[in-house]
Amino acid sequence: MLANNPFVNITSSMDDKVVDRSDEKVELQMYINEVVNHGGLVILEGKPGIGKSTLINLVVGNLKKSQKLSIQRYEFTPSVYNALRDLKTSQTSKSLVIIDDFNNIEMFDKTSQMKVIDLIVSLSKNIGIVLVENRDEGVQSYLEKTGNVPQKLSLGGLKKDDMQQMIINRLASVQIKHVTGLEPFSEDEFDKIYKKSSGNPRIALLICSALYDQKQMTVI
Repeated sequence: MLANNPFVNITSSMDDKVVDRSDEKVELQMYINEVVNHGGLVILEGKPGIGKSTLINLVVGNLKKSQKLSIQRYEFTPSVYNALRDLKTSQTSKSLVIIDDFNNIEMFDKTSQMKVIDLIVSLSKNIGIVLVENRDEGVQSYLEKTGNVPQKLSLGGLKKDDMQQMIINRLASVQIKHVTGLEPFSEDEFDKIYKKSSGNPRIALLICSALYDQKQMTVI
């Protein structure tokens, strides 16, 4: 009988965070450092489940260790405009505002969308703001028309080796003995998982979860 399914949780775990994204981490940290010190906007874009939140949590965590940084984080909802309007930055510390799920701005009509964006642009003159969204262009095209060119990082899927390590980490978390391989998955099954998920961690974990349960039933 196999151990409890380690893929049930499709959000990132602590073990998943060791998976490499070194180039993206360096690039995002550079962008955020710049806007924290001088004001400005950063857009972090990628498909749902691709790892945007995991990446920004890593980068922000590193920045908090190295410098005094005031961070405020919001999920985009209809009430976010009032929260941003009332925002006051500290005079003694650097400030960063992160707005998750910024693609939810599409729930507003065009006039309201522009009102929110104009407020964000105004705030970004003095503080750093990161917009996290899953649209390919989203707010970027509007900002560029107004002369505000944000820093942008588009997050793609994991490299194949990184995806394999993520799966091995999950398998090892439920094994009594140290595991370094993909068992109970075969190399061929892993190749199919990677191809079907296109490197998207969340999709890969969903596939792994279903496949693991199938194997558990077969063992029983």
